[in-house]
Amino acid sequence: MNVRFIPVLLLTGVLVSCGGNKEVKELPLRPVKVEKVMPLNVVTKSFSGVVAPDQFSDLAFRMSGPLVSLNVDEGQTVKRGQVIAEIDPNDFKLTNEADYSNYQTAKSQLERAKNLLAKQAISVQEYETTEARYSSAKANYEYSSSILSDTKLRAPFDGFIAKKYVENYQKVQAGQGIVSLINPSKLLVNFTLPETNAPALQGDYKIYVEFESYKGKLFSAKIRDFVEASPDGAGLPVTLLIDDPAFKIDLFKVSVGYSCTILLETFNSNYTNVYSVPLSAIFSDPKTNQKCVFVYNSQTESVEQRAIETAGLFDADRVAISSGLKENESVVTAGVFSIIDGQKVKLLTE
Repeated sequence: MNVRFIPVLLLTGVLVSCGGNKEVKELPLRPVKVEKVMPLNVVTKSFSGVVAPDQFSDLAFRMSGPLVSLNVDEGQTVKRGQVIAEIDPNDFKLTNEADYSNYQTAKSQLERAKNLLAKQAISVQEYETTEARYSSAKANYEYSSSILSDTKLRAPFDGFIAKKYVENYQKVQAGQGIVSLINPSKLLVNFTLPETNAPALQGDYKIYVEFESYKGKLFSAKIRDFVEASPDGAGLPVTLLIDDPAFKIDLFKVSVGYSCTILLETFNSNYTNVYSVPLSAIFSDPKTNQKCVFVYNSQTESVEQRAIETAGLFDADRVAISSGLKENESVVTAGVFSIIDGQKVKLLTE
């Protein structure tokens, strides 16, 4: 990731005290938001995604005809080989029976021709003509048998019916969608990566998926498909496969269409011991003009004013901190101008 540092100019906060170790008494609990301090050599970006099926199909008949049965409803689970729908087979049965009769006749004629050829009672040309008629009759019979079998539409894999496109007794055309079948046990995640973040995929990175229904639980994932050019200028389509052994579809009830957050974690060894905080966390002490932050202490539920040194601005809304903070400390990111050193605060949740 290319990081460009820009000098940071900060306004002095109003009502911010540099009171050192003065004890603060009977102040109201101010609501604040906090964020953990992260090293700049590990930068995390988040994107919105949606769960998509890895295996899905719009099932259709090879032939036209009226439906005589449609045995499923939307949301219903089906097994591989289960009959989903059936077209009226009567005309196809008649064709198949006629083809079978022709095939049997041609087969008998071929056997007779073999015997006659062995006795030199017919020419080789006559035999080859009989053999060609047999091959044609056999092919016609096999084809009509296949068509007759396909008047029953069967599930090609285990799954559930996501959508029904037709109703029973309706006349359908060859290739017309009857139902949409999805395998819920094989899931992918789709999201759009902004073009400005595409270079991150050329370096060292990790990807995690967090589902809205399982906040705080991160599952590792890998890129399955990645389009290197933006088709419409909106970003690069990326498809992820969750390869985390802890992600089990029967344990975590996640389905197609669920929303999720993709976390792209990139690494850069050039910024060791440099940390990243939001620009909103930083203010200037009114007495010393020293840049400061409030560090939240979870044990005392209070804040401590801490002087820092900045190394520049990056990503438009974040600041690089070269000294004054440690990794995983929590800094106040919202409400800094409503609190003072040592004050107890109340954390705001999302």
